[in-house]
Amino acid sequence: MYENPTLAIALASGDDHLIPDEKIAEVRKHFEEFYEDVFLELANYGEIEELHVLNNIGAHLIGNVYCKFATEDDAENCLKKVTGRFYGGKPITAEYSPVTDFREARCRQFEEGSCARGGHCNFMHLKPVSRKLKNYVFETMYQEHPDYLQRHKKKKGSKGERKRSKDRGEKKKKKHRSRSRSRSRSRSRSRKKSRSASHSPSASKVKEDKHKEMTSEERRAMIAMWDQEDDGNGGPKEG
Repeated sequence: MYENPTLAIALASGDDHLIPDEKIAEVRKHFEEFYEDVFLELANYGEIEELHVLNNIGAHLIGNVYCKFATEDDAENCLKKVTGRFYGGKPITAEYSPVTDFREARCRQFEEGSCARGGHCNFMHLKPVSRKLKNYVFETMYQEHPDYLQRHKKKKGSKGERKRSKDRGEKKKKKHRSRSRSRSRSRSRSRKKSRSASHSPSASKVKEDKHKEMTSEERRAMIAMWDQEDDGNGGPKEG
């Protein structure tokens, strides 16, 4: 889709040291105008998460544009809208891409500046996009399509509600556990009191224990005292 200028192909081949700086600036400007134009046009059909243009010069990769949408419905809508259209006087060939993770498909050696195959590498060489341009196109997309932001607010709201309901459930469980613990403690205390009361000796048992603890001499003295009390009361009368 992207019609690379001749100098852009030379840059992709690694001949940038032969090109004057002002020409390199022109190539970058040409690409950035294309990137902004395509990004904002495709954003009319769905929320864009990533947009990449390849720097490869192989016949099956040169000029390819990869766009990742936020949802499958957005991607399907874009495919329908751009099929049969033209860009730069050439028909657009749109299709679903088997690439789902650009991080895995891109050439890490290219990013490190050490890819030995150069522009003919079969891994993705992504054209660099300035942070300033990325910020601009994303801000413009959300300004022109505020409904995309509403999606995120709804998702955050549903997640927040689920979290709040979960927290409420946890609090109820904690309250229930604390109540059950307090009840079990009060029951255990009442059991301990009943056990201590049942184990305490009665008054009669105390008296019996006291009698049991008397020696034989003490018992004889007590019996003699009872006899004296009987004699003092007159004792039993004979008939």
